[in-house]
Amino acid sequence: MSRHRTGKDPVTVEMLLHCLLQWLAGGSYLDLKISTCISQAAFYHYIYKCMDAILASTELSYKFPETEQELNEAAQGFAALSSHGAIKGCVACLDGYLLQIKVPAKVETCNVKAYFSGHLWHKRASHM
Repeated sequence: MSRHRTGKDPVTVEMLLHCLLQWLAGGSYLDLKISTCISQAAFYHYIYKCMDAILASTELSYKFPETEQELNEAAQGFAALSSHGAIKGCVACLDGYLLQIKVPAKVETCNVKAYFSGHLWHKRASHM
């Protein structure tokens, strides 16, 4: 129907996921306009449609370990993936929020590097 009405191929699931991943990684509609050939309104409609589908999926839903065996297996898995087994006793991890902090100046602390967070490490108190 899309090709008959607009002359363009229909939007595929792959394109929906492509748009969502690019957008979540910081891309804008303008970055994807040329490759997707969709309007701005359609782009944001597809973004939220794709997120809703992912959140509604039982196969992709997060499942916290419930039994003692599952907790032990999860903890061993985290320890095995960490450098020199540094992560001990961790059974779950959720991420997605990077808190922007104000790094203290060198005169305020003897270990400025201890305050670096994520990819915002280059933002120092003097630059904020």
